[in-house]
Parts: sequence; C-alpha cells; structure tokens
Amino acid sequence: MKYTFKDITSSLTKKKNSRSSFWVQLWVRKASFPVTYLFINTGWTANMVSVLSWFVIFGAAVLLCINNFWCMLAGVILTNFWLVLDCVDGNIARVKKVKTFMGDFYDAVAGYGPFSFTTVALGMAAYHTSFLMPEKYRYWFILVGAVGAVANVYMRLVHQKYLNCFFAGKKILGELEEITLKDTEDKRSFAYIREQIDKNFGVSGLFMPWLFVALFTNTFDIMLVCYTAYYILSFLAICVLYCKRATAFEGEAQQKMRDKGL
Repeated sequence: MKYTFKDITSSLTKKKNSRSSFWVQLWVRKASFPVTYLFINTGWTANMVSVLSWFVIFGAAVLLCINNFWCMLAGVILTNFWLVLDCVDGNIARVKKVKTFMGDFYDAVAGYGPFSFTTVALGMAAYHTSFLMPEKYRYWFILVGAVGAVANVYMRLVHQKYLNCFFAGKKILGELEEITLKDTEDKRSFAYIREQIDKNFGVSGLFMPWLFVALFTNTFDIMLVCYTAYYILSFLAICVLYCKRATAFEGEAQQKMRDKGL
C-alpha cells in the first residue's frame, strides 16, 4: 500500500501535537513528515525505526567524544536527527493504525539513549573543549557527565518501578485502573508541571538547539553542568515524591487487605 504525504500529516492530531515541546512543534514534527514518507513507503515498521534511532544516538554520542570539530558537528546533527526519528516511529504507528504490544519497549530502549549516552558524551566534549577549566582539572567533566547520566536514568527507573508496583497493587486489591494521561492534563498538578519542564528543557526541547550553540562557542562545559544539576535535582524530587506516595499507598493497601480478611 502506498501512503501519501497527506496520510502522514493528517494522522497527527492537534492534541497530540500540543503535548510536544515548542522545539518539536516548531520544526521537528515538520522534518519528520518527509522522513516518515520515505520510511513507511519502503516497508519500515515503527519498531524498526525505533531500533535504528538507538544506533543513531549511540553513534552520535561516540562522535561527540572525539576531539575534532567535524566529528562533533556530525554528532550534534545526528543527535538532532534522533529526535526526528523519535517522531517518525509514532507517525508510522498512527498512519498504519497497527497496535504493537512491544512498541513502548522499543521506544523506551531508544529513548533512554540521550539520557545515558549523550550525557556521558557531553562530559567528554566538555573535557576536550572547555576554556573555563584548566586542562589538568578537566577530567572532572567526565565524572560530572557520568553522574548526570546515572541520575537521569535512575530517576526514570524509580518512576517506572513505582508505576509497576502501584498498578500491581491495584490489581491485587481488585481496583486496577486504566492508565491515562489525566494527571499530566491537570495544570495544577506536579505531573503536569514536571512534564512541561522536562519536555521543553529536556532532550526534546532546549537541549537540541543548545548543542549547536555549545559546539560553536566551546561551551559544552556550561551545558553539561546545567543539565547535570537539573538531572540531580529532578532525581531527588522524584525520589522524595514517590517515597511519600509509596508510603501512603502501602498504608492504605494494607488496611484494605485487613478489611477484606486477606
């Protein structure tokens, strides 16, 4: 079946687009349409694109680690192209209207690339290019990059593990709820505020154009320190929030178990 360009553009709803960062809405979505047209009409599936994007972000990180302007430029471009591919797999899934049971798995595997590989690569890029730090102390940037990557990935692991335990507990209590985006649609909720900050400041937002600025101004060090601080603060906030929620849920669940004689 031949898919038209209109099939691709019309598959994106206003609500879906509005949940994206300003950077994605500004140009990434638009850039993803012709790429989607190419991939979807050559037989690629959404999961195949997700796997490809993993290799793209890994290769981009390797290039960012090399002390050569052109390699770093290629790494920055590929990192931005990863974000385009991150939209392409969703486009393909919507156009084909095919429900994939493991699509979220492949998307997450590729999506964790910038949180880990790219953050470490920023440390290496800062090590090679910093003019704010004396050369003999620049090795600290490598450590900062590693800490930022661990904090970022660990934060997301805590979030995912909490959700797994929460819904498993609800299932045991016979109160299993459908997973919805309701919390992130309430503009007064922590979930909404966190999502807005993360998507507009994170890898789908300011992060991408900042890479170009950092490359041409030799300020990867400043970018690295800013994002590592952001990741650490986010990690601490998420841990405190979910520990409080987990404690409250555990107390309520145990009481319900006793009431039911379980």
